[in-house]
Formats: sequence, C-alpha cells, structure tokens
Amino acid sequence: MMISQPVTPAIAPNHKPDPSLYHGIIEMLVDGILILSVEGKWVYGNHNAYRICQQLQPRQPVPETVPPAVWQICQRFLDQEPMDLPCPAALESEVASDRSTRYRIRVRWFCLEETQRPQLLVTLEDCCQAALNRAIAEVQQFHLTARQAEVWQLHRRGYSYREIAATLFVTLNTVKRHMKDIYAKQKLVIG
Repeated sequence: MMISQPVTPAIAPNHKPDPSLYHGIIEMLVDGILILSVEGKWVYGNHNAYRICQQLQPRQPVPETVPPAVWQICQRFLDQEPMDLPCPAALESEVASDRSTRYRIRVRWFCLEETQRPQLLVTLEDCCQAALNRAIAEVQQFHLTARQAEVWQLHRRGYSYREIAATLFVTLNTVKRHMKDIYAKQKLVIG
C-alpha cells in the first residue's frame, strides 16, 4: 500500500476554476480516471476509463456499472481506510485477464469543497500501453535499430525470449544477441 497526500485541486485564492479546462485536461490523460461514490455509483469517468471498463466487463452497460474487479479493490480500500485520516493512503492492485489486458488500479480519497461527502478517485492504468510508451522512449534514448526496437518493445511487455523469437520469427540466439546489444547500448548511455 502506498501512502499519499489527499487529492485536492490547487486553486488560487479568489479564483474560480474553469470546469471545462479541468475536463479537457482529464480527457487527455492516458490513464482512465473514475470518480465513484462510496456506494459504487459512477460520478465521472473520462474516455479512457469508459474504454477500460468496457474491456473489463464487455456485456455490461457503462457507466451504469463499475466492473466487479475494480469495485472489489474499492471495497478493500473502504474497509481499511477511514475517511478522516490526516494523510490518507492509496490502495494499488492489478487486474489481468491476459497479457494484452493488464491494468493497474489505484484507489484513494477525493474531496472537493462542493461535495459534502468524500468520493473515490480511481485511476486505471493500462500496464501494456505504459510499458510500450516507456519502450518507445527508450528506443530513442538508446538509439536502437528497428529490429532491436521490436525486440525491446516485446521484452518490455513481458514476453519471454522464446515468445519474442516466436513472434518475430527469429531464433532464440538472435533474440539473445539483440538483448545483449541493447543492454550494451543502455550501459553506454546511462553509464
């Protein structure tokens, strides 16, 4: 469990924030952002939250229901974290149905002055997309060749050397050689 500060928007004194600005920022985030009532009712969800919830429960209407896997994590958080802690904690867990659908779920308290009761802020991170984004950045940072980039991206997504070889139609030794070269390039850049 991670300890974090309460999530409260930073607002300058005597300044009324523009809700459309916040809405635009939240919609641009890669992570899914859900705000739920303590009863499990959907208060707000950005586009990515909607997409992820549909993937987690394909036959259920969204935003009318929260996926059971997400709500179970929220209930664990509610069972162990009182609302009035000075430094509320965040609960983090992962949900996976297969290699292509693995999500990191973080739950914490969310309090706005306009609402009378605290709500739950749930972030849904697509772990595979996050790993791919890191791999793409590292491809540029370490100046990898096109083939090394393919190998590295699969490696970052959790593929074994054998799975990489099968996916790219190369031998296991070829994958090992590419990984050795990649690590050598990383060592040169990082030092």
